[in-house]
Amino acid sequence: MIAASTRTRIKRLLSRIREMELEGAVVCGRDNLFYLSGHLMGEGNGPALLFLPIRGTPLLLYPEGESALSSIRDFPGESLPYGLSESGAGLAAAARSLQNRISGQLKPPLGIEPSILPAQIAWELGMGSPADWRDIEDTIVKLRTVKNGGEIERMKRAAQVVDAGQARAQELFREGVTEIGLQAACREAMERTAGKPIGCLADVLIGFRTALIGSPGGVAGENGAKREDPAIVDLLPCVDGYYADCTRTLFAGEAPKDRLGVARLLLEVKADLEALLRPGVPAAEIDGMARNRLSREGSFPHHTGHGIGISHFEPPFIREDSEDVLQKGNVITLEPGIYFEHWGARIEDDYLITEDGFEKLTG
Repeated sequence: MIAASTRTRIKRLLSRIREMELEGAVVCGRDNLFYLSGHLMGEGNGPALLFLPIRGTPLLLYPEGESALSSIRDFPGESLPYGLSESGAGLAAAARSLQNRISGQLKPPLGIEPSILPAQIAWELGMGSPADWRDIEDTIVKLRTVKNGGEIERMKRAAQVVDAGQARAQELFREGVTEIGLQAACREAMERTAGKPIGCLADVLIGFRTALIGSPGGVAGENGAKREDPAIVDLLPCVDGYYADCTRTLFAGEAPKDRLGVARLLLEVKADLEALLRPGVPAAEIDGMARNRLSREGSFPHHTGHGIGISHFEPPFIREDSEDVLQKGNVITLEPGIYFEHWGARIEDDYLITEDGFEKLTG
């Protein structure tokens, strides 16, 4: 199943590359490597390099010692280890190993990820001038935005994990609880649900610091909750290579009526946004509805939502300048928020865009 899925992804990318009149592609970005080969950097794995020729067999080069990784066992091509003794280390060693093994097939122009592949390595692979390569980063990302059945199942599992973290936050949050303590408890609950250690990003802020979301100071610390304080709990666990992203606003004890009113407004706005979720709807239209409602009440400085998947932040981007249009198979977030001088509130859930609407994954 995994091999068939990866084979289909490679076939789709090669079709795009052929349309661009390229001879192949060299891929090294973490997310794109995982999407096209199963190799996941950053979870004990080192840099890898994927070569996809228009004619011939795909080749994945990964660091020696990783041959037993289940994530690449089903790669539908040739997978070979490279040694760090091969004239360098990391990506440079992988590139030189590739050059040594198949130098005759490295014929430009090739598709690359120019923001990730160092210029020196591109030059060593025979791409000495701008005419020798084309940027395919956006091409791959657009392919990734439409999820298949296997990816959707993984994302549903990630949604179950983040729900466990939010349930623990709601159960635990009270006067005296600190940001870092709350974040740690959420992570423990999510890892127990996942049954293994997982990667996790988070924004967990309490009291006046809920107004700092998105600022350099907006990370969990020893700040503790006072009576009636709000907390914004934004959790982004990565399970088997796929993210969930869910946010809740909680209160330590009984919240003041005005703050409860803000929380209710966010729920109402999110419900109105959900009514727009279906294929063919421009992302900017969704953002416009949210911005029109929320900007009357307070500050709404961020996007209304975004795509998730292998990356925690990918197209379609739901913001006012977006040209993205919802498609069946997108998995997106909706995250309306309102921020004031001394506090803020935000809620967020994940949605799968279906043929005629959506399926809510979290909550």
